[in-house]
Amino acid sequence: MSPEMTKVGIVSCSGESIAEGTISRLATRRVLELLRPDKTVTICLPLFVAGSEGEQNFAKTHPTITIDGCPKQCARWGTEQRSGPVSGALIVSEILGTAAKGCSRSSRSASKPDKEAVWIVAEHVAAEVDRVLAEVTNVPSEKTSTEVECACSRPLAGGTVTIGRTTVTIPGLHLIFEQCLDRSIPADESGSKDLLEAVKIYHRILPEEETEYRNVLLSAYCKFRQGK
Repeated sequence: MSPEMTKVGIVSCSGESIAEGTISRLATRRVLELLRPDKTVTICLPLFVAGSEGEQNFAKTHPTITIDGCPKQCARWGTEQRSGPVSGALIVSEILGTAAKGCSRSSRSASKPDKEAVWIVAEHVAAEVDRVLAEVTNVPSEKTSTEVECACSRPLAGGTVTIGRTTVTIPGLHLIFEQCLDRSIPADESGSKDLLEAVKIYHRILPEEETEYRNVLLSAYCKFRQGK
């Protein structure tokens, strides 16, 4: 397996007493589904701590990042006690600071500040994944039969658009549109540039393709807004 094929395990906080715990889990899922779907898998912390051999073996043989809601760092300490030092450790309360005060502990009552906080943390996690992968030198040759990949690490189906005569799949397109909606990007020509830039973060668009993508994405975004 080449370094480019290495998967990074992400262990997120399982606490529910503070908003940062919920944000850590939602941000982790955003990374797994949209930002780095081919480079990451999730490791279930309760299952890990309960003694799952597959989860613990993965953390021993692959780079692993922990995402904790608070400085207690339960995910980090639990992981390191059972599988050794982690490759990266992020703390949501340190990333967000006072920005988390207006956030909810429940994802069902998520507000605009909640969604913005999730994106901020998700982008930090994605950057940490990139850093860890850049430092990887020893890569396991095969995935062992004891390794477990949680179902929630599977990437979301992408949205499709037609560019010229080619159907193109953009991973998590509806999530990108949701992000644009949260940022109040208008569904008209005035918002088309910001829309294009948002999609370019997650999908490669060549300079000569930008005009066509811009028009097609704007049309798709308008339909998305109409369905809301």
